[in-house]
Amino acid sequence: MLPFKTNFGFVIWNSDIKDRPSPCGTQITTADFQRTLDVLTGLSLHGPGKRQVGPAISHTFDVVWHIVASNISYAGGWVPDSQIDGQMNMLNRHYEGTGISWRHSKTIRILSPHWHEYITTNTTGLRSDMQRLFNEGGATTLNVYTLGFHRDFVNGYSSQPVDYLNNPKEDGVAIRFTTLPGGISDQRAGGTLTHESGHWLGLRHTFEGGCEGDGDGIWDTPAEASPAFGCPVGRDSCPDQPGLDPIYNFMDYTDEDCRSEFTPGQVDMMQAVIRAFRSNDMGTPI
Repeated sequence: MLPFKTNFGFVIWNSDIKDRPSPCGTQITTADFQRTLDVLTGLSLHGPGKRQVGPAISHTFDVVWHIVASNISYAGGWVPDSQIDGQMNMLNRHYEGTGISWRHSKTIRILSPHWHEYITTNTTGLRSDMQRLFNEGGATTLNVYTLGFHRDFVNGYSSQPVDYLNNPKEDGVAIRFTTLPGGISDQRAGGTLTHESGHWLGLRHTFEGGCEGDGDGIWDTPAEASPAFGCPVGRDSCPDQPGLDPIYNFMDYTDEDCRSEFTPGQVDMMQAVIRAFRSNDMGTPI
């Protein structure tokens, strides 16, 4: 069945699937991360285990919201402007001290029961169709899509900055609409977008790489064997490595009221990624 156009976007069909929120669907493999490091190293912006040279530079990114809903009720994903404003305020609070800020550019509302319900981390064709149609701006614009994820177990996913040049129209993040502040989720209340925007700026999960090697590639995030849940103070899943698990980090899976920080090393990485992949020099896709 093909979609038919309405004044709001696309309307197809809907069904009731139980909402089952879970963590992040972004997968950044070691090979993918190495592609990023190769570019940064070539530009003398980053080296394994080393701090970036130079102070953090201020960067402000435009944020375009795409509210993809099945109907115009909150239960159908029609997120009110007040929640978007609350999410923007929280996002900027979480990034204080990093040199990075976010500016609400516009909100686009799309009625598509099909996209709202059926897009998952695995439905690459649907994801591509939606993002190619509605993506706005260039490398310095964060496109945020709110979805239902009724057929997936994740709260969000993100593109990788290293893929921008080859696939600019599919750049952005998607989050479950119930994870915004003031929503109905009993697990997430604003931190999901902070987490996914961290991926959008080149960060991996703190538990990537486990207890061996360079872990997540950041010099000051202690090694972590697996994701942490709840707020397990004192957890040390890699006892032979220095430091306790980074349970307070935005890039772990702990509870909202547990996560509160990016490390200086993560800020270094994001700043380097911005210089390499998220500057105005990258242009705007046509």
